[in-house]
Amino acid sequence: MVTILRRMKLLRRLILVLSTVIVFVSLLAAGLLGWFLWEAKEVGAGYCAKLMATGVFVLGRSPESIRDQELGFLPYFGYEIDEAGKTVTAWIFEGTKRTAVYRDGLGVALALDGDVEKLRAQARPNLVPDLSALEAQPWPMGDAPSGQPRPTGFDQTKLSVAVDNMFAEPGSLHKRNTRAVVVLYKGEIIAERYAPGFTADTRLAAWSCTKSVFQALYGIAERDGKLNHMDVAPVPAWQTPGDPRAGITLDMLLRMSSGIDFTEVDYTPPAQLTEMLFANSGAAEYFMGLPLAYPPDTHWAYGSGTTNLLSWVLRQKYGDDAYYELPYKGLFSKIGMRSAYLEADATGTWVGSSYLFATARDYARFGLLYMDDGVWQGERILPEGWAKYAMTATPTAKQDNYGAHWWRPRIVDREEAQARGITLPDDAFNASGFEGQKIVVIPSKELVIVRLGLCYFSQYQVFYSQVADLLAAFTGEG
Repeated sequence: MVTILRRMKLLRRLILVLSTVIVFVSLLAAGLLGWFLWEAKEVGAGYCAKLMATGVFVLGRSPESIRDQELGFLPYFGYEIDEAGKTVTAWIFEGTKRTAVYRDGLGVALALDGDVEKLRAQARPNLVPDLSALEAQPWPMGDAPSGQPRPTGFDQTKLSVAVDNMFAEPGSLHKRNTRAVVVLYKGEIIAERYAPGFTADTRLAAWSCTKSVFQALYGIAERDGKLNHMDVAPVPAWQTPGDPRAGITLDMLLRMSSGIDFTEVDYTPPAQLTEMLFANSGAAEYFMGLPLAYPPDTHWAYGSGTTNLLSWVLRQKYGDDAYYELPYKGLFSKIGMRSAYLEADATGTWVGSSYLFATARDYARFGLLYMDDGVWQGERILPEGWAKYAMTATPTAKQDNYGAHWWRPRIVDREEAQARGITLPDDAFNASGFEGQKIVVIPSKELVIVRLGLCYFSQYQVFYSQVADLLAAFTGEG
């Protein structure tokens, strides 16, 4: 009996200690969260206002869906929507509010100086062409049947299982939230699936897949004689005598090896990425004001500011009217991307790092352009070899995983696939975006794979294991 009482006393003490630890950890976590939200209150308010305004006025979604999904990780934020004025004002703390303004043709931008009318005046209501008539054309230009027989040479059961696995949740707290998958083989759609609430007509965010679209715009600009990618970046602020940034070329920027001091993955406030996008009117101007961290072309460091500077360069080369028309007339209209919509920042420069929205099928069309070396139905859109340039490894990227504004499989991705008896082809490359957006192109297999979703704060690094699952349906391996 004494032994039992002693054990019960020991158990009570243990419970008390554990309870104390849990309370302490909870208080610490709450304190850290409170500190983070307070330090990021301005950026956070801008983030909420921007995403809500884009969701409502560009994507046509309900405010509730944006609040519960895209912004569902936030414990609290408030917002007000002016439907008539097409603005959203949001806040995390009442004393710090930010307003996002929709401009017809240029999308949403933050009125950081409070001048909403100045932003409204930027609108270009006739900029985005009406391409709805393309819908009736045969695939891939439209969505009617192509008239071609369905391709053969793959295992339909394995393909279906692989697509199912892309929607499956691993059982952890870190959800994949896959929203759309489209698989093209030999130019035809052989698999397509959407999560509840999303369809083939739903525009979805590209996030950093937008960078790869701007690589295409650079190819068009080079084809048109506007620039050469080996030229020195024409940034006046870098050309003063003795400035070590003067030697940075467009190629170095496309390869993320400029040496500029920009850190992409640090989200501790004040973080450069979120400061650039949600606390500065001009993303390119923010980036061009940064110093070097390394001599040019000696160090690889992924940075979204790079693409926003490249977008600014295109604007200087073309002039505003031609610059705004470039993506629509030079690319989207040419390949049937009728849903594609770009957004500009408050200075009017396209946010090339992040703000493209389109349907899964339109992203698949873009991948198909690169699969066919920049040729679309017999018309050369990109210079010969431009797609190969995109996939060619950048020497300073230690994991051999980056080309020119397109990604390549990591060494570990190839090793893991090989361990399963599956070879990731040497010519596999992909556009990759925040929260798990992927456009994978494998020319040797005649494959394009699009995956879109909402994997919070993740590049979805396990994705190539799912690409290997799909490849197994074509090779009989795995």
